[in-house]
Amino acid sequence: MFEFDKYEMHLHADRNLAPQQPYKPVQGVAKMSLLMWGEHCVECAAPGCFATCDLYQSRPDRRCRRLTYGMYRNRRFPSARGYGAEVKFKKWGKIEARGNTLMLPAGAALLAERVISLIAPLANTTGELMYRLTRDIRWSYFEHAILERFARWLHQKSRTESKPDLFLLEVYNPTDAPIRMQLNMAIAGGAVSKQTQFVQLPPPFRASVMLSPGYSRHEFGHEQFSAITGCGHPFDIAIIPDGENASRVVFLTADFVVHRNAESKLSSSSPKIKCVVWDLDNTMWNGILLENETVALRPEVFELLRAFDERGILLSIASKNDEASAWRRLEELGIADYFLYPQINWLPKSENIKIIAEQLNIGLDTFAFVDDNPFELEEVSRVLGGVACINAADIDGLLSNPRYQGTSSGEAKKRSQFYREEFVRKKSAAKFGSDYLGFLATCDIKLYVDAYAADDLDRVSELVQRTNQLNFSGRKYARNEILPILADDEVKKYVLRCTDNFGSYGAVGFAIVRFVEHEIRIEDFMLSCRVQGRFIEQAFFSYLVSSESGEKPESLWVNFEPTSRNVPAQQVLESLRFGPCLPSKGLSLDLNVHSLDCTFISVASSSASQGDPSAIQATR
Repeated sequence: MFEFDKYEMHLHADRNLAPQQPYKPVQGVAKMSLLMWGEHCVECAAPGCFATCDLYQSRPDRRCRRLTYGMYRNRRFPSARGYGAEVKFKKWGKIEARGNTLMLPAGAALLAERVISLIAPLANTTGELMYRLTRDIRWSYFEHAILERFARWLHQKSRTESKPDLFLLEVYNPTDAPIRMQLNMAIAGGAVSKQTQFVQLPPPFRASVMLSPGYSRHEFGHEQFSAITGCGHPFDIAIIPDGENASRVVFLTADFVVHRNAESKLSSSSPKIKCVVWDLDNTMWNGILLENETVALRPEVFELLRAFDERGILLSIASKNDEASAWRRLEELGIADYFLYPQINWLPKSENIKIIAEQLNIGLDTFAFVDDNPFELEEVSRVLGGVACINAADIDGLLSNPRYQGTSSGEAKKRSQFYREEFVRKKSAAKFGSDYLGFLATCDIKLYVDAYAADDLDRVSELVQRTNQLNFSGRKYARNEILPILADDEVKKYVLRCTDNFGSYGAVGFAIVRFVEHEIRIEDFMLSCRVQGRFIEQAFFSYLVSSESGEKPESLWVNFEPTSRNVPAQQVLESLRFGPCLPSKGLSLDLNVHSLDCTFISVASSSASQGDPSAIQATR
């Protein structure tokens, strides 16, 4: 629930904010927490700072106003509550709640929120009357004090078996630019006894959240913050905008939630995990290798390695250890072949994870890092906010976590093999120095362009859900969204496969194409980053122009929408001389002026590749 009773209408000049697109709130929530979100200051030292801080502005309860007009109940925004909480942050402003994981039936939690919202004005009136009688400013905070006590009671009632599936954040950003915010969960200041302070407390959980324009949904799995919520100490949750600009957003949901059933997974805008990076000592095996050369692999770890590999989730290592000794032990345990680009050295683990991400060419927000040491987890979390940091004690739930499901297609089981073949390619390319095109010409690259078939569904579903850097429209499709398009006979659907003399890349691309009069229109195009920089895009475009369109078209149009992740796709189109085609969106190439010839890649027509894969037609 949100602190609507401190809203001041006279400070709210623009009360006409409304969504610009439809949105369906998350469905399938069985239980949720009762969190009471209030207005706070990141540098709060109340009440002393009220008299000394130049930024102090009094609210109706004489606490400091850090939101321009408070929290406004905006009923134009759909949510499980029937409204959104519109806020505009001032300098040093944040919203915060005392945490608890007492999971109540969703209906009961929402009813409790309504009851509290009805009682709040009465508590405010009582507090104001007592302040006038006693002149004790603490009475002004009467309603705040009651809710603080209630929040502590909820935390005490939280049982260890009462665990949320995730923390869910649904937000609307009304601006045209992304807004970055921080989600923090930490032990509450002043809530730990002096005796407890000598015991190692769990590090804070911090995550960077990028709010794209319009609606966005963000999910954080229980394993990411369980060290905080499960330690038994009171904890706070805060959402803080980056920088000092006045950020205006609408919060629809900010709660711990439980799914209705195991099969009903909430759809997530949080990226699926593509790579899990492991520490070694006391994480992958029990004990410290430098103290005991016969350390034993933890049984549950082997099962996770096997399952992740089958799901197409890549595996690597970031460990402070002696490299020769550690790798020898991994080989003795029979698991060395699972790991790609392992970093076993004495560098900070955040640096090593960045190296792994660069080598694999996948985003850091698709990484998870497993370690037993709170210091190392905190170091990675602070430096690489998008990486999911997992305590080694909490790995039991990873296989059932929605972010770690990977895929079940045949391509998934070969993913690590594809990356090993890519490692060999890079070594061979290095021999050519700066003559990259000369290297590609020796690779015997073959591109097979096949019409979509039913057997391609699993791999196509992966491409339309997972592709980021070479996703030209920026759009991602759930399986139930792509099925009607695949069944539409009005558009052409192509699956791209690729091989070279180092091995097969498998199915690397999917395109939706429409031929209209004298123009080819590529309505969607997703290409795996495995073939980034291989000129596959140019070869495919050339194939469409020369082989599929009959009479030569005059232009080639690509539905390109810029995102924070698809800059490489934009660079490809710009290098091929695509330009804006105002007033419509997308980018277009005038085929009467520009050529798409790509002589070092051979391309097979759909019929040729299905009937005789050796029947290759070179693009000229």
